[in-house]
Amino acid sequence: MKRKSGARKSGKQGAFFFGVRRVREAVWRGVHPFCFRSCKTRANDIISSMNLLSFLEPKSVYTERMPFVLWMRTHTVVIVLLLLLFALYGFFLAHKIDLTTADLGRHIKNGEILFQDTSVLSKNYYSYTNPDFPVLNHHWVSGAMFYFAYKLGGFPLIQVFFIFLSFSAFAVFLLAARKNATWGIIGLAALLAIPLLGERTEIRPEVWSYLFAGLFFLILSRKYKLGTLWLLPIIEIFWVNTHIYFLLGPLLIGAFLLEALIKKRDVFLRLLSVFGAALAAMLVNPFGHRAITEAIGIFENYGYKVAENQSVWFLERLGMHNPNFFIFKIALAALVLSYVAVLIKNRVEFRFAHFFVMAGVSTLAVLATRNFTLFGLFLVPVLSENAALVWKNPLTHNRLEQSSAFCAALLFALFVIFALPRAFPYWRTFGIGLENGNNAAANFLRENKIQGPYFNNYDIGGYIIFHLFPREKVFVDNRPEAYPVEFFQKEYIPMQENAEKWRAALARYNFNAIVFSQRDATPWGQTFLRARAEDPLWVPVFADGKIIIFTRKQ
Repeated sequence: MKRKSGARKSGKQGAFFFGVRRVREAVWRGVHPFCFRSCKTRANDIISSMNLLSFLEPKSVYTERMPFVLWMRTHTVVIVLLLLLFALYGFFLAHKIDLTTADLGRHIKNGEILFQDTSVLSKNYYSYTNPDFPVLNHHWVSGAMFYFAYKLGGFPLIQVFFIFLSFSAFAVFLLAARKNATWGIIGLAALLAIPLLGERTEIRPEVWSYLFAGLFFLILSRKYKLGTLWLLPIIEIFWVNTHIYFLLGPLLIGAFLLEALIKKRDVFLRLLSVFGAALAAMLVNPFGHRAITEAIGIFENYGYKVAENQSVWFLERLGMHNPNFFIFKIALAALVLSYVAVLIKNRVEFRFAHFFVMAGVSTLAVLATRNFTLFGLFLVPVLSENAALVWKNPLTHNRLEQSSAFCAALLFALFVIFALPRAFPYWRTFGIGLENGNNAAANFLRENKIQGPYFNNYDIGGYIIFHLFPREKVFVDNRPEAYPVEFFQKEYIPMQENAEKWRAALARYNFNAIVFSQRDATPWGQTFLRARAEDPLWVPVFADGKIIIFTRKQ
């Protein structure tokens, strides 16, 4: 029988149209059609359970075939943040080399001489005043690497190599931070730390210590897999031959060993075996156990005060100005407050090992400004972790990524536009390679055949070693541990302050020329320069704002 025109449609059709009408009404009312929850609530559920970009944009065939492209699109803010952080750090690192006060010239010469005479490893090889004084070269492998880089590509390649190692160390600490915090928090902590990292931008073997300390911390902070842990003694073998801070390796393991004794006893024996192996690894060096004992007691024979080995407060009392002094105090206060907050809000997840590590590193930085960079590197993962333990809000953390990227971009722009790093005392000409005219004094000495013996000041010793050894040896160089305490206290300093002492030294060593840094800020150095300028026996024959040369009237 035919259905009347006004007859009701079939059950399936009716249900379909009823559902469409319900959806239409629900959308109009702003309510989800089936569960009657607000669209806003439903959207939050979707966003929290899926990637926002994939929810809003359909996947194209291109992105399905190229997952890396999709990953790049979904992590754009993080990528921008990381690029800005490394650019900011690189802005501190990329300044031209000044050999007149640096250690680099001596390190390069060490690498060259090492293959000709191994006694350079164990005595004061470059000095005519104390040539047989015993001193261990803890960084001989670093010197060899710097020498190879110099032979392959000169000073530009050495600097690129140094920047690569510095970036690698920074990246390792960022990875360690990522285990327990989001990139937003890490970015803010890194922005606070980067000026401190820039405190040590001179090319030195200590860059290896930053890298190896980061690898130790990264491996120990993750799950205690035995295969990974056994990498630590291997790293320690390289560390003991590249820089004197190799003692940090077993100390880092010891911090995690103490934590295992307190709350993770199931891994205590595993860590103890690795700790013992790391101690044994320290003996794998040309000097055996002496490398350890000499490193521990290095300040027992340290007759000359070096600014980098003094505390912030000591240097401030001397009238020295450095923005990092204030930044360090802020960073240290932030670290202490973060630990107080963790103990109040989330003491269950308190990491004893990280606390022990930061207590030790902070103490080193308080005692000597040369440890600012080490403190800054460890600050990034530890401060980030503490902030994440206190501030557990994933949505807020995601917003921080954009805030961190914006702050990094702003700081980078300020540095570039206003050249703020020039406020830092160690800032020099931006670029790669050797400063223009840096070889002028050495060329003058060679071209005019000015013979020694030279009297030189502490800072400029490495410059003379690089350019003029073995033709000329130095009176002194910038290694306090390579000279007896009495040499500095009873000879080097008094002969610059006292005219009678100077005449006695002149009679003893028969100086033919004086090669001196014009930027020697010590009271005795300034007194000496004024005295020689007024001394008719000495004639200034060269000065370029960095080095002044006097020759003796015959």
